[in-house]
Amino acid sequence: MIVTDDGCRLWHEVSGRGSAVVLVHGGPGWWDMLGELAEMLADVVTVHRWDQRGGGRSDRRGPYTLDRFVADLDAVRAATGQERVAVVGHSWGATLALRYALAHPDRVERLLYLGGVGIDGPSAEHRLRVAEILAREPHPDPWLLRVSAGFADRASAPALAERLTTPRFAPNDDVAAALGAVRPARVADLRRLRVPTLIAHGALDTRPPRVTDSLLAALPRVSRVVVDGAGHYPWLEAPRALAPVVRDFLSTARATAGRIPPSR
Repeated sequence: MIVTDDGCRLWHEVSGRGSAVVLVHGGPGWWDMLGELAEMLADVVTVHRWDQRGGGRSDRRGPYTLDRFVADLDAVRAATGQERVAVVGHSWGATLALRYALAHPDRVERLLYLGGVGIDGPSAEHRLRVAEILAREPHPDPWLLRVSAGFADRASAPALAERLTTPRFAPNDDVAAALGAVRPARVADLRRLRVPTLIAHGALDTRPPRVTDSLLAALPRVSRVVVDGAGHYPWLEAPRALAPVVRDFLSTARATAGRIPPSR
């Protein structure tokens, strides 16, 4: 457990060995669902998982602001005992991880932007595709159905959604309302960010890979990998394709060499 400077208790779990990597889960208002991603990395890095305030096993207390969540992420970074860490953000967590890197570039060794929404946020196309899935596939648990909409293979989506959301907690709608429309990062700020960055995106995500085009153009040290056959959760749908790229990017040897994956 980590206690922030304003007394909020954040659930925190550590696994693996090697240099520190902090995972930043999606939502907002959800909890850490990145356990299998952590297992994928645990033999090459030390993985720090946490529930953001207001969700899961952490205290349900505000303020629910971007500045506060950036400060909470820095508290997790400090708990690693390292001045600089790699940060992996998924979905909303990718937005938070990027904002943290902009606020504290000297504390971020590498940034993995996984399944993020890009500078401009989710498109109308994404909302339409999700609405079609919700209408076509009724389910007694509407929230679980919404999670399942992120998987490309509709036949396996319900089981994968159950797997992803176990253990199950109640999403915090107050957090979602407060942080669901975070202002976009300024292109001028992105162009000054020298942190090596990898964008990884499922080819079949309801938020298509092109939503990150503007981010790819703005960041000076960035590459993008598009994972075939995967939707919004590629570590579950295409682990064999995702694992070697992510492990290579996050490994200490790769970081020491100061390189990033070669293709855009």
